[in-house]
Amino acid sequence: MRLNLPIVISVALPALFAQPALLENAGTAKDPAISADGRRVAFVSDRDGSGIEHLWVRPLAGGDLRQLTSGRHNDREPAFSPDGRTLAYVSEENGGGIYLIPAAGGKPRLFAQGGRRPRFSPDGRRIAYWVASQSGAGLFEGEVVARKNRPLHAGFHSAKDPVWSPDGKRLIFAGCRTPSTESCDWWVSDTSSEPVAIGAARIFREHHLDGQPSPDLWLSSGNTIVFTARSGENTRLWTLRIAADPWRVEGSAWRLTSGEQDERTPAAGPDGRVLYAIRTQNIDIWSLPLDADSAAPRGRLERLTNDPSIDQRPSLSRDGKRIAWETSRGGNFEVWVKDLVSGRERGITSGPLREHMPALSPDGSKLVYDAHDGEKVTIFESAFEGGEPVRIREENVGQGSFQWTEQGDTVLHFHREPPGTVGLMNLASRKRTVLLRHSKFNLSIADARLSPDGGWIAFPVPVAPHRSRLAVARVSPAAIDNEQNWTYVAPETVNTSQPEWSPNGRWLYFLSDQTGSLAVFAQRLSDGKNPEGAPKAILQFPDAGLTIAEMRPRDIGLTLARDKLALAVAKYSWAIWSVRP
Repeated sequence: MRLNLPIVISVALPALFAQPALLENAGTAKDPAISADGRRVAFVSDRDGSGIEHLWVRPLAGGDLRQLTSGRHNDREPAFSPDGRTLAYVSEENGGGIYLIPAAGGKPRLFAQGGRRPRFSPDGRRIAYWVASQSGAGLFEGEVVARKNRPLHAGFHSAKDPVWSPDGKRLIFAGCRTPSTESCDWWVSDTSSEPVAIGAARIFREHHLDGQPSPDLWLSSGNTIVFTARSGENTRLWTLRIAADPWRVEGSAWRLTSGEQDERTPAAGPDGRVLYAIRTQNIDIWSLPLDADSAAPRGRLERLTNDPSIDQRPSLSRDGKRIAWETSRGGNFEVWVKDLVSGRERGITSGPLREHMPALSPDGSKLVYDAHDGEKVTIFESAFEGGEPVRIREENVGQGSFQWTEQGDTVLHFHREPPGTVGLMNLASRKRTVLLRHSKFNLSIADARLSPDGGWIAFPVPVAPHRSRLAVARVSPAAIDNEQNWTYVAPETVNTSQPEWSPNGRWLYFLSDQTGSLAVFAQRLSDGKNPEGAPKAILQFPDAGLTIAEMRPRDIGLTLARDKLALAVAKYSWAIWSVRP
């Protein structure tokens, strides 16, 4: 297939920081890779109209655009072999893994099951990659011709994102010796000797870079590492110089660009240029028609809000005719509501404070939300039709995650006061009753949910950083504070969060990444709330341009009515740019 369609590639500006202008909205164009001779660029796009992301190749200077892969599975992370004849890439096909395909076109072959982010060695004989596991991640090296793969540095709890040095003698990678983040750093090794920590973690802390960034490129012009890291709301390109004997960070980290866009997936060319993708994100509320009591979808995903601002954390009335959510439309987060029958929507709050986490009552006539002013959190009640809100309670430490009881006079809420507690608050008397607490799992119970009859409570329990496991417990007069009093409804190996009960209490809906990407599942429960059968997939996101994969579960805000579910979903568009360090 040959199409003469544009890819957005800017010209680097002669400045301290390159600030290329966006030439056009190219839809999806991301994950660039440049051939070693600098003549071709490969990238990922869904421009064939299928909604599935595949590999495309074209001359870097412009010309015919050729689709290289096809099928029903998304492809990503292409990498040219040094001779330019082969591309390695990651595909979701057959459970996911690294595939090799001739750059001129042909049939792909599986190289490494479960492999991620392949990198050819400079001599083209080997590919370094990593594989995720239930407990962490591991490095591997595979021989391209012999098809022999072997693990590297198996003593690490987590090791990923390897990058070859320009001479092919060493790898740099992100790794953690133990589950503790204090053991995490960047490491340099010659693949056979003990890796050396270079002190990058200290630089990340000094610059307040979120998470644990990974190296992306080791530039041939000196020991310069290009990497992406989140600072504030966006991920941006950074550079870091390293020195040898011993290997260590030299100096500080520097921004490669000065823009405020979301910059990702850099790739280097032989002339010194770096290509990268800029991602544009729009988060809206979407809905799926559903028979909630039988966990049976009845239609396709539909958009409920359409605004360039962030719309997230929705809450539905029981009959599905009304919805509330938080939005950044006013510049600060505010609470809005919408009548889904008439289509009329309006703001409930406005002002300088962050007002968020709304929860509609079962009949949709009223809602509660909280307002943050520094450390002070104030809980309010408002009518759906608007009017002056009622101040319910003010406290110095707390957070909402509210849920109304079926009676409509009490709300379930989380209170972050060590130890964290989930309890009931009577809106008239302001009296609180603790239902659930645990000294170890302080934040996990923030998204607990009561069953419709009020007799059971479901909540996520953390089992590892950014991973949780759903549990169910019977509500009792005394606070639940012992793990012996609850039942897990998902295995420890499956990440689960955001529980929501069906109206009849027989199904528990939740978010999980058990199929490789975050999706909505439902688990049927017995009368004693034990799981019956395997979880049922309710809503998955095969289109990588419309997904919840990178969102925080609490921002997604899964909510359920009798005839639908609603949640926040991110829609992405991408374009490719160029810069010279």
